[in-house]
Amino acid sequence: MKPFYIDYPQEKIDEHQHAYRCLHCKIPTTIIFGLLENHAEHCDYRIHESKWTQLAVKRRPYKTHFDEPHVDEVD
Repeated sequence: MKPFYIDYPQEKIDEHQHAYRCLHCKIPTTIIFGLLENHAEHCDYRIHESKWTQLAVKRRPYKTHFDEPHVDEVD
């Protein structure tokens, strides 16, 4: 999972000189603050990234023990 999600498509807010918002959910970037959960629940970007995050978690290998010999053991 990424710590900050800043690669979403943005559009300029017409009324302000340096203000932007998410192209999909129209929430300003100052409210999103790089967090996926700050996008609207129906936001296409949030839905897409959530699916990839869930797949990445499922694909991580899970080890119950180490397969490597113990290096710290003394003969």
